[in-house]
Amino acid sequence: MPGPQSIVSHLYIKIAGAPIADEVLRQVTEVTVDQQVHLPSMFTIRLADPDLTLLDGDLFTVAKPIEIVGETEDQKEILLMDGEITAIEPEFDEGMIAELQVRGYDKLHRLYRTVRSKTYLNVKDSDLANEIAQNAGLIAEVDATRTVYDHLYQDNQSDLHFLMQRAWRIGYACYITAGKLVFRKPTTEAASVTLTWGDDLLAFRPRMTLAEQVEEVVVRGWDVRKKSAIVGRETQGKLYPELEGPKAKEMGGELTKKLGGGSKVVVVDQPVVSQAEADILAAARLNEISGNFIEAEGKAYRRPEIRAGERIKLEALGKRFSGTYLVTSATHLYTDAGFTTTFHVTGARTELLTDQLHAHQRLSRRNGLASAIVTNTDDPNTWGRVKVKYPWMADDEESDWVRVAAAGAGPDAGFSTIPAVDDEVVVGFVHGDFNQPIVLGGLWNGQDQLPPPTAQAPAGEKPLVRSWHSRSGHQITVYDNADDKIEVQTAA
Repeated sequence: MPGPQSIVSHLYIKIAGAPIADEVLRQVTEVTVDQQVHLPSMFTIRLADPDLTLLDGDLFTVAKPIEIVGETEDQKEILLMDGEITAIEPEFDEGMIAELQVRGYDKLHRLYRTVRSKTYLNVKDSDLANEIAQNAGLIAEVDATRTVYDHLYQDNQSDLHFLMQRAWRIGYACYITAGKLVFRKPTTEAASVTLTWGDDLLAFRPRMTLAEQVEEVVVRGWDVRKKSAIVGRETQGKLYPELEGPKAKEMGGELTKKLGGGSKVVVVDQPVVSQAEADILAAARLNEISGNFIEAEGKAYRRPEIRAGERIKLEALGKRFSGTYLVTSATHLYTDAGFTTTFHVTGARTELLTDQLHAHQRLSRRNGLASAIVTNTDDPNTWGRVKVKYPWMADDEESDWVRVAAAGAGPDAGFSTIPAVDDEVVVGFVHGDFNQPIVLGGLWNGQDQLPPPTAQAPAGEKPLVRSWHSRSGHQITVYDNADDKIEVQTAA
């Protein structure tokens, strides 16, 4: 490995489109670019600033666009970061030593800055990605999806949270590269970089484990239209590394058969509404599991072309571990001692502990109940459904058609009391999914009062006077008090 060399010799920084001066670049002591597939990528620039000229100047200013470019040994320029400065952190230390830290993110962070409650109708996930990218002023590189959703609700979420949630459900990656928002399946293209242990691959620490590996993932749901179960299955994970040894095809799911076989994961807490959606979710979950069969950390010298979301080929690691791996994250570190890249292979997951603990809880969960106002009762399928809105969240966003719970509901049977427009109702959510509410009943409030017979009952007797009262005045009242009678009255 070559000896120490100046940062100036292999790193370029542009701010607002203009390269920073060499005298400023010589003040740079360290640059870190942390690229991620499942999170915004970030950067940190440390500069010596003994006379505080950088701090007091306007070169490094919050919100300015910035580009960080690395150079390979054959002098090829690689764009590592196309982002924006989001923080300035001076350090005033003992001995009159002053440094300036400049931090920021790629433009994916723009999607995190606003929380929205929004309705999407007749939309595909790829449509969502394109629309969200356009609204944030980003160019999108999107793999088209096929499933069309009648209704999706962005439940008081940032665009980033919402889009990452959608990506997780269908097994897509979502990140920024070369200034573009990428929303696509994990790449299966040929490796863009080849590293050799003992040469430019300084270290590699893999871990092969059967801890989570299974032969099959099953997703179960309920088809309201057909009144039948939905069962999606997948048996072939697609995020295994492509190893070169004689046992390369013996991956996680296959190897579990040697432990007795029959291992599977059954997913029942991720609501699905169609067979296609169940199949996609099953494939995404098995891909996530297969990506954890081999997790690894590696370190390379002067290879800025290693990028999160791309595949790399590793050589001279023996027959078991030589092969092609998908990079989940890459941290490029530039100092006077040269520059190195530390990369991680973790499949479809981040390395965050919170993500590991909540790997199966990626829905926007809405636990408990919520009040809503009925906005439409003209169900085109005549299933007794209604549409509602949530005034406590947004005034102008409406739900999809919501089923209504009813006493004795069954084939041509049940007590039908469909709520009217502007009625307040209480709703619950199937598996906590905000996109699948069910109306559980109506609510009285300060404006909508109890039916008169019950409201006018003597103190302590309201529970003994049970009544059904129509809006036009028809009523049935059961008196379980001293009156001990049943009254049936018409409005006439």
